[in-house]
Amino acid sequence: MVAVLVGGGAARAAPEAGGAADPTGNAGSRTFAAQSDIAAVLAYWTPERMAAAIPADAPATSGTAPISLRPTPEDKAWGQVDGAEPRGGVPMGAADIHSMSGRVFYTSDQGVNYSCSGSTVNSNGKRVVFTAGHCVHGGGAGRGWHYNWVFVPAYHAGSPYGVWSSYQLWAKNGWINNADRAYDVAAAVMNPLNGVRIVDAVGGQGIKWGIGYGQSIYQFGYPADPPYNGSQLYYCAGATWNESGFPTISCSMTGGASGGPWLESYGQTFWAYLYSVNSWQFWNPDPTHVYKWQGPYFSYDTAGSLYDLVKDM
Repeated sequence: MVAVLVGGGAARAAPEAGGAADPTGNAGSRTFAAQSDIAAVLAYWTPERMAAAIPADAPATSGTAPISLRPTPEDKAWGQVDGAEPRGGVPMGAADIHSMSGRVFYTSDQGVNYSCSGSTVNSNGKRVVFTAGHCVHGGGAGRGWHYNWVFVPAYHAGSPYGVWSSYQLWAKNGWINNADRAYDVAAAVMNPLNGVRIVDAVGGQGIKWGIGYGQSIYQFGYPADPPYNGSQLYYCAGATWNESGFPTISCSMTGGASGGPWLESYGQTFWAYLYSVNSWQFWNPDPTHVYKWQGPYFSYDTAGSLYDLVKDM
């Protein structure tokens, strides 16, 4: 399935790595709530730095089966949370998939500027963005949290909805400690912008976990490796299949799409349900010739427990 078009300076100190032994548990970065922190991060991301950010990729698989401590995560529960329309900041009719999807920019734990993709998700706190684990933490021994982390809804060389800074980043211990791709999912709790919470401003997708494979989904992202340049939101559509415990879909999007949403029930209401996120890609033989993507299976162990943790923040 081809992808279809939808529409330098000083860095902040990086938080320390952490995480318990249980891969299903969650761990978070330090908080970034002080006005000085927020102002510095927003000032850091000039249009020039955004344009120069490197598209993020998970560690290359290049046609080999992914290695996971738990290739088929255990379903402890089935869950569903509905999405939400915007309540302020964006006129109804203006907010859509473009406003709920966005480009992520961050400085990695190794001091390099990268880009990913992400999606707002409705919650009690109205402040959550979901993305891939490798878009918030380096993953594995000796790696740490990324920083200077921002989300830009409806990115197109800027955004009509502003640039939103993160309050705190959360990821699964399975990713943090072992770079286990079964747990390559993350949540960012965002600071308000001009006193408005992000889901109130642009809307938020719903989320489901434990619903199985073989779902019809739309997959969105901001591919930035050739032949794409990160300036537009693209999508692929099709049915997922189970490949070694991982949802898989045919798609040609390249690096930079990592963290973008896989949406189930897309087009039925204003919002849809987050089913997984772009995690890693396969190509043969040229990295610009991507032919499929995989993502973490959303069970309670992966997405459900993470959502429960951040939903009231």
